[in-house]
Amino acid sequence: MARTSLIDELLLIAKKNSASDLIVRTGDRIRMRINGDLVTVPVEKISEPDRDQTIAMIHHLVRDLPVQPDIEEIQNLDFHYTLPGAAHFRVHILRTHNNFGIVARLIPQHIPDFTALRLPPIFEQLTGYRNGLILMAGAAGSGKTTSMAAMLNHMIRHRPVHAVTLEDPVEFRYDNSYRGTVSQRELGTDVASYKQGLIDALRETPDIIVAGEVRGREEIQLALQAAETGHLVMATVHATTAIGTMQRIMGSFPHDEQAGIRERLSENLRAIVVQKLLPMKHGKGRIVVLEIMIRNSVIRHFILDPSHWSNIVRAMEEGHALYGSQSFDQHLTRLVEDDLVSYEQALANAVHREDFALHFGKA
Repeated sequence: MARTSLIDELLLIAKKNSASDLIVRTGDRIRMRINGDLVTVPVEKISEPDRDQTIAMIHHLVRDLPVQPDIEEIQNLDFHYTLPGAAHFRVHILRTHNNFGIVARLIPQHIPDFTALRLPPIFEQLTGYRNGLILMAGAAGSGKTTSMAAMLNHMIRHRPVHAVTLEDPVEFRYDNSYRGTVSQRELGTDVASYKQGLIDALRETPDIIVAGEVRGREEIQLALQAAETGHLVMATVHATTAIGTMQRIMGSFPHDEQAGIRERLSENLRAIVVQKLLPMKHGKGRIVVLEIMIRNSVIRHFILDPSHWSNIVRAMEEGHALYGSQSFDQHLTRLVEDDLVSYEQALANAVHREDFALHFGKA
């Protein structure tokens, strides 16, 4: 019986310990991210891998790729890797100090539902839209991809729709026995670029387009075009607030084009959802903290005029009961009051810390 590869053993250990990420680097101790914290494995348990061991692990991980890379030429490489019957991972290979590193993120084999993710009822309402643009924002590792997968999975379970996704790499797998179906396209394997994927998607009779990360001007233009022509488009943005998301989008365009983009956003944007994951106060695990901006007549008016963007936070907070919107600090306040997140953790992550402390009488 063949001996299990070291990297497979490490991946199984990471899964057993409910780690979200495994980090392996030449000459460094093995590290895992567990509940958001970086945990170092003592060298007495697992020794630091040398260069040859790290290269051997990379060879093992890439052995089934359709095009075999020259390991010594790799500067960065992204792909997915499966341990049959055990787990699925998104793998990133990096060059560091002329040596190599491996970062593997565990992808759940089953797509969690809204309840498991502690997502509010507004998420189910968002999945009912037939057109428009939904932006999911947050830092890397904030869970936005998982939330978006839960939304798409809900849609194909309840509606006869065709969704096209652009992924780098493909992460979740969707069941094709549902009412709807998903055509998943992987960047570099199935399609050359996000731009080409978005152009192709418009020819693939989609009801829903999951556009991945909109990084620049062309991708944003194509996503808006798809939303304007009757499709529901979901995309991710690296930003930490709803206003920051719009600023990020505006920053991709020259000043003389921004008024037109604001007009198109005001007409086509359905929602911006921004999320973070914070440690729970009691027990293990993390809980999602959400900022949710739902476009309504008030928000639409504010989007059109950047001088009014500072009013958006208050509009989100005041619209909570009616629209399901909320600011980050508003959600953090409820989590502290419900004893789910510590005050100290919430304060460290609040957007307006002085106001947050004042609310709890600690300013």
